[in-house]
Amino acid sequence: MPGIIITTDVELCVGDIVYVEMDSNDGLVLNEGYPTRLKYVVVAGSKSDNKEACLVLINSDNDYSDDPEWIAAQIPIARNNYPEILDYDSWMDCTDPKQMTMRKLRARKAEIVGRLNDEDLTLVMATLKDSGFIDTHLKKVYGILSYGTAEN
Repeated sequence: MPGIIITTDVELCVGDIVYVEMDSNDGLVLNEGYPTRLKYVVVAGSKSDNKEACLVLINSDNDYSDDPEWIAAQIPIARNNYPEILDYDSWMDCTDPKQMTMRKLRARKAEIVGRLNDEDLTLVMATLKDSGFIDTHLKKVYGILSYGTAEN
């Protein structure tokens, strides 16, 4: 399914699913021999000037840790809810959101390919708000703490 390629300063919305090439400078741990990786990410917020977005990775596995808090921060995302995007059931990792500028998203020709349904969006944003893995400053800067309130 073709999406909307980010070529200008489009305003990303919380819940947008974006397909983007990422590398170790973006905080990814890459398999040996691969300098980059195409990833689906979910927009979790943006800075007030909309020049930088906070992104939650969608991963095919959630088997990186036995820690119960870490496991609780892995939100399942069902393929049958997103058949045009996902090839299999996956996980949104709410332990380590990535930050990426709109300039970088444009340069990498990132593509808006869909949007989370309301149920998944509510769950991921509540998990991010309550996460002890993410510092409060990041939550404030990207509007995660105010998501769903009257001011947002």
